[in-house]
Amino acid sequence: MGETIDIALVSVTAVSLTMAFAMGIVAWRVIREERRRSDARVASLLTQLGRLLDPSSDVSSGPHTHGRVPPSPLETAAPDPPTEPRSRRLLAAVTDPSVSLRPFLATIAGVGVVLALGTVAMLSGRDTSPPVLSERAPVERLSLAHAKQGEYLAISGAVRNPTDGVDRGRLSVMASVFDRDGTLIGTGQTPLPVRALAPGSETPFTISMPDADRINRYRISFAQDQSGVPHIDRRETPDATTPPVAGDQP
Repeated sequence: MGETIDIALVSVTAVSLTMAFAMGIVAWRVIREERRRSDARVASLLTQLGRLLDPSSDVSSGPHTHGRVPPSPLETAAPDPPTEPRSRRLLAAVTDPSVSLRPFLATIAGVGVVLALGTVAMLSGRDTSPPVLSERAPVERLSLAHAKQGEYLAISGAVRNPTDGVDRGRLSVMASVFDRDGTLIGTGQTPLPVRALAPGSETPFTISMPDADRINRYRISFAQDQSGVPHIDRRETPDATTPPVAGDQP
Protein backbone atom coordinates (compact mmCIF):
# COMPACT_ATOMS: atom_id res chain seq x y z
CA MET A 1 0.00 0.00 0.00
CA GLY A 2 2.92 2.34 0.74
CA GLU A 3 4.28 1.78 -2.79
CA THR A 4 0.83 2.63 -4.23
CA ILE A 5 0.74 5.92 -2.28
CA ASP A 6 4.28 6.78 -3.45
CA ILE A 7 3.31 6.16 -7.09
CA ALA A 8 0.18 8.30 -6.66
CA LEU A 9 2.18 11.16 -5.14
CA VAL A 10 4.76 11.02 -7.94
CA SER A 11 1.98 11.00 -10.54
CA VAL A 12 0.21 14.00 -8.96
CA THR A 13 3.47 15.92 -8.73
CA ALA A 14 4.35 15.17 -12.36
CA VAL A 15 0.88 16.22 -13.57
CA SER A 16 1.06 19.41 -11.48
CA LEU A 17 4.46 20.36 -12.89
CA THR A 18 3.35 19.60 -16.45
CA MET A 19 0.21 21.72 -16.11
CA ALA A 20 2.13 24.58 -14.52
CA PHE A 21 4.73 24.48 -17.32
CA ALA A 22 2.05 24.39 -20.02
CA MET A 23 0.13 27.27 -18.44
CA GLY A 24 3.34 29.26 -18.15
CA ILE A 25 4.01 28.83 -21.88
CA VAL A 26 0.45 29.85 -22.76
CA ALA A 27 0.66 32.92 -20.50
CA TRP A 28 4.02 33.91 -21.97
CA ARG A 29 2.68 33.67 -25.52
CA VAL A 30 -0.45 35.65 -24.70
CA ILE A 31 1.58 38.38 -22.96
CA ARG A 32 4.07 38.53 -25.85
CA GLU A 33 1.26 38.83 -28.42
CA GLU A 34 -0.47 41.51 -26.37
CA ARG A 35 2.76 43.49 -26.04
CA ARG A 36 3.34 43.25 -29.79
CA ARG A 37 -0.14 44.57 -30.52
CA SER A 38 0.24 47.28 -27.88
CA ASP A 39 3.56 48.40 -29.37
CA ALA A 40 1.95 48.57 -32.83
CA ARG A 41 -0.94 50.67 -31.50
CA VAL A 42 1.46 52.97 -29.65
CA ALA A 43 3.57 53.49 -32.80
CA SER A 44 0.47 54.25 -34.88
CA LEU A 45 -0.97 56.67 -32.33
CA LEU A 46 2.36 58.43 -31.85
CA THR A 47 2.61 58.92 -35.62
CA GLN A 48 -0.85 60.51 -35.67
CA LEU A 49 0.02 62.64 -32.65
CA GLY A 50 3.20 63.87 -34.36
CA ARG A 51 1.21 64.93 -37.40
CA LEU A 52 -1.26 66.84 -35.25
CA LEU A 53 1.50 68.64 -33.35
CA ASP A 54 3.52 69.52 -36.51
CA PRO A 55 2.90 73.27 -37.18
CA SER A 56 3.90 72.94 -40.85
CA SER A 57 1.02 70.58 -41.55
CA ASP A 58 -2.12 72.13 -42.96
CA VAL A 59 -4.87 70.60 -40.87
CA SER A 60 -7.49 72.88 -42.41
CA SER A 61 -6.81 71.78 -45.99
CA GLY A 62 -8.94 69.15 -47.54
CA PRO A 63 -11.94 68.64 -49.71
CA HIS A 64 -14.28 69.93 -47.02
CA THR A 65 -12.55 73.35 -46.71
CA HIS A 66 -12.15 74.03 -50.42
CA GLY A 67 -14.07 77.11 -51.52
CA ARG A 68 -15.11 78.08 -48.04
CA VAL A 69 -15.85 81.79 -47.70
CA PRO A 70 -14.22 83.39 -44.65
CA PRO A 71 -16.65 85.01 -42.27
CA SER A 72 -17.33 88.70 -42.51
CA PRO A 73 -15.38 90.90 -40.09
CA LEU A 74 -18.72 92.10 -38.70
CA GLU A 75 -19.85 88.60 -37.94
CA THR A 76 -18.78 86.93 -34.70
CA ALA A 77 -18.56 83.18 -34.78
CA ALA A 78 -20.13 81.33 -31.88
CA PRO A 79 -17.46 79.76 -29.67
CA ASP A 80 -17.25 76.02 -29.81
CA PRO A 81 -17.99 74.16 -26.57
CA PRO A 82 -14.83 73.34 -24.68
CA THR A 83 -13.59 69.93 -25.52
CA GLU A 84 -10.67 67.87 -24.40
CA PRO A 85 -7.63 68.38 -26.60
CA ARG A 86 -7.19 65.71 -29.22
CA SER A 87 -3.60 65.11 -28.20
CA ARG A 88 -4.70 64.25 -24.66
CA ARG A 89 -7.29 61.80 -26.00
CA LEU A 90 -4.62 60.11 -28.10
CA LEU A 91 -2.31 59.80 -25.11
CA ALA A 92 -5.14 58.29 -23.07
CA ALA A 93 -5.79 55.79 -25.84
CA VAL A 94 -2.12 54.81 -25.85
CA THR A 95 -2.02 54.13 -22.11
CA ASP A 96 -5.38 52.29 -21.96
CA PRO A 97 -4.87 48.58 -22.80
CA SER A 98 -7.61 47.02 -24.87
CA VAL A 99 -7.27 43.63 -23.23
CA SER A 100 -6.77 42.95 -19.50
CA LEU A 101 -4.63 39.98 -18.53
CA ARG A 102 -5.65 40.01 -14.89
CA PRO A 103 -8.47 37.40 -15.19
CA PHE A 104 -6.19 35.03 -17.12
CA LEU A 105 -3.32 35.38 -14.66
CA ALA A 106 -5.72 34.99 -11.73
CA THR A 107 -7.00 31.73 -13.23
CA ILE A 108 -3.47 30.38 -13.60
CA ALA A 109 -2.65 31.34 -10.02
CA GLY A 110 -5.85 29.66 -8.75
CA VAL A 111 -5.07 26.40 -10.56
CA GLY A 112 -1.53 26.41 -9.14
CA VAL A 113 -2.85 26.95 -5.61
CA VAL A 114 -5.37 24.10 -5.98
CA LEU A 115 -2.67 21.70 -7.22
CA ALA A 116 -0.34 22.69 -4.38
CA LEU A 117 -3.07 22.20 -1.77
CA GLY A 118 -3.96 18.79 -3.23
CA THR A 119 -0.34 17.63 -3.03
CA VAL A 120 0.01 18.87 0.56
CA ALA A 121 -3.26 17.15 1.54
CA MET A 122 -2.07 13.83 0.11
CA LEU A 123 1.26 14.11 1.90
CA SER A 124 -0.37 15.01 5.23
CA GLY A 125 -2.94 12.22 4.78
CA ARG A 126 -0.11 9.78 4.26
CA ASP A 127 1.53 10.87 7.52
CA THR A 128 -1.67 10.74 9.62
CA SER A 129 -3.23 7.60 8.12
CA PRO A 130 -4.06 4.89 10.66
CA PRO A 131 -1.75 1.88 10.80
CA VAL A 132 -2.66 -0.94 8.47
CA LEU A 133 -3.74 -4.04 10.35
CA SER A 134 -2.01 -7.18 9.17
CA GLU A 135 -4.02 -10.19 8.08
CA ARG A 136 -1.38 -12.28 9.83
CA ALA A 137 -2.13 -10.82 13.29
CA PRO A 138 -2.35 -13.80 15.71
CA VAL A 139 -5.51 -14.88 17.49
CA GLU A 140 -5.45 -15.86 21.18
CA ARG A 141 -6.25 -19.33 22.52
CA LEU A 142 -7.87 -18.79 25.92
CA SER A 143 -8.54 -22.37 27.06
CA LEU A 144 -8.05 -25.99 25.99
CA ALA A 145 -9.40 -29.29 27.30
CA HIS A 146 -10.12 -32.82 26.03
CA ALA A 147 -12.40 -35.70 26.98
CA LYS A 148 -12.88 -39.23 25.66
CA GLN A 149 -16.33 -39.87 24.19
CA GLY A 150 -16.48 -43.53 23.15
CA GLU A 151 -14.09 -44.02 20.26
CA TYR A 152 -13.59 -40.27 19.82
CA LEU A 153 -11.46 -37.73 21.61
CA ALA A 154 -13.33 -34.41 21.96
CA ILE A 155 -10.99 -31.42 22.11
CA SER A 156 -12.59 -28.15 23.19
CA GLY A 157 -11.49 -24.64 24.08
CA ALA A 158 -12.01 -20.94 23.35
CA VAL A 159 -10.35 -18.52 20.94
CA ARG A 160 -10.37 -14.73 20.92
CA ASN A 161 -9.65 -12.16 18.25
CA PRO A 162 -7.60 -9.34 19.87
CA THR A 163 -8.96 -5.80 19.85
CA ASP A 164 -6.23 -4.65 17.46
CA GLY A 165 -6.93 -7.52 15.06
CA VAL A 166 -8.97 -7.62 11.89
CA ASP A 167 -12.43 -8.97 11.25
CA ARG A 168 -11.98 -12.67 10.50
CA GLY A 169 -14.58 -14.70 8.67
CA ARG A 170 -14.69 -18.41 7.84
CA LEU A 171 -12.37 -19.40 10.68
CA SER A 172 -11.88 -23.07 11.50
CA VAL A 173 -10.03 -25.13 14.11
CA MET A 174 -7.63 -27.87 13.02
CA ALA A 175 -6.29 -30.81 15.05
CA SER A 176 -3.33 -33.10 14.41
CA VAL A 177 -3.10 -36.24 16.61
CA PHE A 178 -0.04 -38.45 17.33
CA ASP A 179 0.51 -41.89 18.86
CA ARG A 180 2.97 -42.79 21.62
CA ASP A 181 5.84 -42.95 19.12
CA GLY A 182 5.12 -39.41 17.89
CA THR A 183 3.73 -40.64 14.56
CA LEU A 184 0.97 -38.57 12.98
CA ILE A 185 -2.15 -40.77 12.88
CA GLY A 186 -4.82 -38.27 11.83
CA THR A 187 -5.86 -34.69 11.14
CA GLY A 188 -9.20 -32.93 11.27
CA GLN A 189 -10.75 -29.52 10.62
CA THR A 190 -14.03 -28.05 11.91
CA PRO A 191 -15.48 -24.55 11.30
CA LEU A 192 -15.94 -22.30 14.30
CA PRO A 193 -19.57 -21.76 15.41
CA VAL A 194 -19.54 -18.11 14.26
CA ARG A 195 -19.56 -16.74 10.70
CA ALA A 196 -17.05 -14.01 11.56
CA LEU A 197 -14.92 -13.25 14.59
CA ALA A 198 -14.83 -9.50 15.12
CA PRO A 199 -11.93 -7.78 16.90
CA GLY A 200 -12.30 -8.13 20.69
CA SER A 201 -14.77 -11.03 20.49
CA GLU A 202 -14.28 -14.70 21.42
CA THR A 203 -15.98 -18.01 20.69
CA PRO A 204 -15.75 -21.64 21.94
CA PHE A 205 -14.74 -24.48 19.65
CA THR A 206 -14.94 -28.29 19.69
CA ILE A 207 -13.37 -30.85 17.38
CA SER A 208 -13.62 -34.65 17.68
CA MET A 209 -10.95 -37.07 16.49
CA PRO A 210 -11.41 -40.85 16.04
CA ASP A 211 -9.20 -43.65 17.49
CA ALA A 212 -9.09 -42.10 20.92
CA ASP A 213 -7.23 -45.13 22.37
CA ARG A 214 -4.29 -44.54 20.01
CA ILE A 215 -4.03 -40.79 20.59
CA ASN A 216 -1.22 -39.79 22.93
CA ARG A 217 -0.73 -36.13 21.98
CA TYR A 218 -2.48 -33.58 19.81
CA ARG A 219 -1.80 -30.19 18.28
CA ILE A 220 -4.41 -27.43 17.78
CA SER A 221 -4.17 -24.69 15.14
CA PHE A 222 -6.48 -22.31 13.29
CA ALA A 223 -7.09 -21.46 9.65
CA GLN A 224 -9.00 -18.88 7.62
CA ASP A 225 -10.23 -20.57 4.46
CA GLN A 226 -7.15 -22.62 3.58
CA SER A 227 -4.55 -20.24 5.02
CA GLY A 228 -3.10 -20.81 8.45
CA VAL A 229 -3.70 -18.19 11.16
CA PRO A 230 -1.01 -17.81 13.88
CA HIS A 231 -2.20 -18.03 17.46
CA ILE A 232 -0.85 -17.26 20.95
CA ASP A 233 -1.49 -19.44 24.01
CA ARG A 234 -3.21 -17.25 26.63
CA ARG A 235 -4.22 -20.04 29.02
CA GLU A 236 -3.73 -19.17 32.67
CA THR A 237 -3.26 -22.85 33.74
CA PRO A 238 -2.36 -25.18 30.89
CA ASP A 239 -4.07 -28.56 30.84
CA ALA A 240 -2.11 -31.01 33.04
CA THR A 241 -4.27 -34.11 32.46
CA THR A 242 -2.24 -37.05 31.21
CA PRO A 243 -4.62 -39.96 30.39
CA PRO A 244 -5.67 -40.62 27.73
CA VAL A 245 -3.28 -38.00 26.21
CA ALA A 246 -0.37 -36.02 27.63
CA GLY A 247 -1.74 -32.70 26.39
CA ASP A 248 -1.39 -30.63 23.27
CA GLN A 249 1.86 -30.27 21.43
CA PRO A 250 2.77 -26.55 21.29
